[in-house]
Amino acid sequence: MPEGPGNRSAIVQRALAVVAETHKAAVAYDRADLAGRVDRQRARLQDPSFHILVVGEFKQGKSSLVNALLNATICPVDDDIATAVPTSVRYGAEPEAAVIYEPPQVREGEDRPEPRRETIPVENLHEYVTEARVPTDGDTVRSVDIGLPRELLSDGLVIVDTPGVGGLGSPHTTRTIGALPMADAVLFCSDASQEFSGPEMEFLKIARSMCPNVAVVLTKTDLYPAWEKIKQLDEGHLTENGVQAPIIPVSSTLRQHAVSSDDRAVNEESGFPELVRYLTEEIVRNAEKLTVKTVGQELLQVLEQLEARFKAEKQALDKPEEATRRQADLESAKAAADRLKSQSSGWQQTLSDGIQDLNADVEHDLRARFRKINQQVDESLEQIDPAEAWDEFEPWLYRRVAEDVTNNYRFLQQRSSELSEQVGAHFDIERQEIAVQLDVSTPGESLRRAGADAAVEVEKMSTGQAAMTGVRGGYIGMLMFGVLGSMVGLALGPLPIGVGLLMGKKELKKEKGRQLNARRLQAKNAQRRYMDEAQFMAGKDVRDALRRIHRQLRDYFKERADELAKSTSASLAAAQEAAKAADPTKQKANVEAELTRISKLRDKVFVMAPGLRG
Repeated sequence: MPEGPGNRSAIVQRALAVVAETHKAAVAYDRADLAGRVDRQRARLQDPSFHILVVGEFKQGKSSLVNALLNATICPVDDDIATAVPTSVRYGAEPEAAVIYEPPQVREGEDRPEPRRETIPVENLHEYVTEARVPTDGDTVRSVDIGLPRELLSDGLVIVDTPGVGGLGSPHTTRTIGALPMADAVLFCSDASQEFSGPEMEFLKIARSMCPNVAVVLTKTDLYPAWEKIKQLDEGHLTENGVQAPIIPVSSTLRQHAVSSDDRAVNEESGFPELVRYLTEEIVRNAEKLTVKTVGQELLQVLEQLEARFKAEKQALDKPEEATRRQADLESAKAAADRLKSQSSGWQQTLSDGIQDLNADVEHDLRARFRKINQQVDESLEQIDPAEAWDEFEPWLYRRVAEDVTNNYRFLQQRSSELSEQVGAHFDIERQEIAVQLDVSTPGESLRRAGADAAVEVEKMSTGQAAMTGVRGGYIGMLMFGVLGSMVGLALGPLPIGVGLLMGKKELKKEKGRQLNARRLQAKNAQRRYMDEAQFMAGKDVRDALRRIHRQLRDYFKERADELAKSTSASLAAAQEAAKAADPTKQKANVEAELTRISKLRDKVFVMAPGLRG
């Protein structure tokens, strides 16, 4: 049995060894601040989480897939129930489970508290992940977190079983779409009974545009002998729509049989070995390489600061005649580093101005997106009858709003990355990797908390109502025409009946038009209420995210400023000591030995992350 995330791949093990050496060097050189920075990189390597979202329509075999993949009955698979909340399965030394509740609402300008976490018995999982549980205390379950001792999860893989997307229009779909940019990979489940439906293909296009790794899992191949034909059709649909995604056919039933009977041949036939290979090699290994590269960038910066002190000392020993000028240069560098620590420093001003500009731009982007949706809705409602098209129109509206809110968050992430680089320019370092670490909340959450929806009760005129309207209009017309004939002393015969029919038809048409306009107005009002609530909730979440980003960038660069100030002070002190050295030759040998140690450690960083060299 693996020992969990500590039992990492060879790539990560090499990186951890280099991190340990760098930490030892920082402590030896009396740089506790840099040692703490290295500790954070060790934590990142020891517990990186690679989130795999398992998504798809209802009853497409998602939960069975997760159970068969992990050889555990974790997710409910009964015909009459379905997964209702996201269920995350990660590594745990022992089976364990916890339920995460929605945090309470707060006033505008306040940060929402952390979600409440409650440990629950593993055997009671089904009560929390399905619609069966009705909370007695009013709390709403956000998600369920499960720990399992499984080798597949030991490298940090986290598998998330999501609720069915429900034709892209359900509230579950909003959350799923909102989580796509934060996922490392998406497994889209579609059973082998038929080729992709229109909504499935549409969701795949959305998923591929938001997540770099998407794979289709063709489930239930044991039930449908023609699954190979379905696979070919699905591959054609993917090619036609420009969606790059491999299709992996599997049978959860065969997998469970293979595991229980220890039959390798049946296990190969189930298709799960290919799925496991895709997860471990295509997803986890690539994600590990990216993590190791980011850690390597941090280590190189730490080594550069450790080296600065000895470089200054060596220069002073090599050319004592230039000691005065070099000390003056170091004093200037120290003064510049001290200015970085002040509240009026240039990076502080850049950050403050950048956050204000970002706030205005993101808010404008969100309002512009919602205005465009409103325009499209108004134009569409003038062309349709809500009584006939609302069942399709309402899911489209939810999906469209979710897409635009998600794109607004992507805009926020992009601009935050640009801002971090602008602030980093004050330090003469490249800070691109910090943008990846920024904590931007999942955009779908705001829509799920919206207190309104676009549901509306609209009905067309029934046959009986239409008949009564026509009879009423025809009767009035016939009566009026008959009275007119009596007044002029003419016998009109059957003519009033014909006039009555014409007027009845006209009255019916008029009433239908009036009711259609009323239905359209009712639909517009429902849509406006939903849009106002959704924009209010999304706007608040954006503002909360901006405050968090501001604090993260402020604290991160403040820490960098403190490090640089300490490094320049150490370099200046070393140069001053070198100028007073009693035995320059011996001291120079010691300094060169330390520089050699740091250089060798830097070479190890390049070996662990070759992409950093040059």
